[in-house]
Amino acid sequence: MHHRSHRPAPERQARSRLVQLIAEQPFLRGSLVERARSCGKPTCRCRQGQLHRSLYLATRHQGRRALLYIPRALEGTVPHDEPFLSLRR
Repeated sequence: MHHRSHRPAPERQARSRLVQLIAEQPFLRGSLVERARSCGKPTCRCRQGQLHRSLYLATRHQGRRALLYIPRALEGTVPHDEPFLSLRR
């Protein structure tokens, strides 16, 4: 029997799954970064060390690093625990 591809079956399956994932939802290249900052208000809790936490997507735009703020309401929709698919040749 002649196969349409000379790639091993596990690699063909991984590639097929990757194509399905890309078709289902858009991907952005970057890293999730959590920042903790103080606001500067004299009576705020951040003055005692309880810093304000925010989530950003660190990416590159026109060769420069850019941080894109992820609103707290959308933090749960950002897939950051997805298993990494390795497509080695």
